[in-house]
Amino acid sequence: MYSIIGFAQAMPEKIIQGPFKTALYPNGKIYFTREDEDENAAVQTCHPISFFLEKNQNNLQQKDKIDFYEVDGECPEIKSVFFGNIHNKKYIFVMVIRNSNHPGAGMDGDFYQIYAYTKNKEGILSLDRIISGDGNLSGFDGGRDCKSYANPDGNDDCYVNYKYKTAADVKKYLKQKYH
Repeated sequence: MYSIIGFAQAMPEKIIQGPFKTALYPNGKIYFTREDEDENAAVQTCHPISFFLEKNQNNLQQKDKIDFYEVDGECPEIKSVFFGNIHNKKYIFVMVIRNSNHPGAGMDGDFYQIYAYTKNKEGILSLDRIISGDGNLSGFDGGRDCKSYANPDGNDDCYVNYKYKTAADVKKYLKQKYH
């Protein structure tokens, strides 16, 4: 009798957003991938999202992984990718949301995080920590600590409204704060 021993293999990745051309790199494009789900799996799980840049450099096609959005309690989703300028510098903005549904804690809504990327001094696309760390570019939208059967000590008035849920909202804020 023979036994077949299987080895765990990563599922192939598929593009979930993009590709988008970027003015930061002539003939360059950005895109976002996630591992493909196993159609036969009994329980589907969520997977991190990878952010890639493909560009021509010295007549060679180069692929760089720019960032990685981890599963942080909830599954990451790319809600929006948009472009803009701050102080005559070109940026790529990525809006990531994570649905937070925790009835026992009286929480049901979405957590938003906006990431800003630009070329650093070496010409490498990287996270702008100052803009990405702006407290107004992350927040929760939904019910938080709401009173319910599972959370009897929660609040009756528990809805929190995050202001910057669209690319237009974020662009307006960035223009007011950083120009």
